[in-house]
Amino acid sequence: MQKFDTIAKPQRLTDQIAQVLATRIRDGQFLPGERLPTEKDMAELFGVSRSVVREAVSMLKYDGLVETRQGSGVFVNSNPNTRSFRIECGLLCGPADLRAVFELRGIVESAAAALAAERRAPEDIAILRGHLEAMATDIAAGREGVDADTAFHTAIARAADNAYLMRFAEFLGTSLREAIRAARSNSARYPGTPDQVQDEHRAVFEAVAAGDPKAAGKAMRRHIENAMRRLGLDIEEKLEESE
Repeated sequence: MQKFDTIAKPQRLTDQIAQVLATRIRDGQFLPGERLPTEKDMAELFGVSRSVVREAVSMLKYDGLVETRQGSGVFVNSNPNTRSFRIECGLLCGPADLRAVFELRGIVESAAAALAAERRAPEDIAILRGHLEAMATDIAAGREGVDADTAFHTAIARAADNAYLMRFAEFLGTSLREAIRAARSNSARYPGTPDQVQDEHRAVFEAVAAGDPKAAGKAMRRHIENAMRRLGLDIEEKLEESE
């Protein structure tokens, strides 16, 4: 299979704002239990759109630094260091870090797909089919389809019916989205590649729907390995040959 060039992306505004807020929380400028400025106020202070601020706050929630209280706003967690595991999405500009994230995905997501094939409920199949159709719609419209792709992989973890696996998928958070964004952006540059990626997702879906754990795990692993190849990332032999 042809190798493509890895794309190095500059740090996004969302990442920069999340890092600024996280630093202020850890330095004590925002104290535990303190309410953050409103989404509107932060958008004006940073000179960005509210959607950018919203995504940055979501990243902080994945880190366990803040929590949302319905109708009250966003508050610093009373113990903001209790959920500190996270892969900094800014690191994904480097091929070594991107490869590491994809290797982690290969291990975790292939196991999740196998469990999903064993444990999926009818509603899980319906949700996965919806995400698959949304990806097809995005491809037909010339869009990258990052949201639908990310939702598909998250739904696989949810269908595995393992609370800790789902929590780990949440910990991966933005890193999963950034890894998918890098792969999708690269694939869009080559005619026919988005359709190939869609076929790989369909193979995962069909194996999960058929209740075939071995086929589901293998299809997911193949999809992730192919994504690595498309990005020009080296793949360890043991990853390719594992069953």
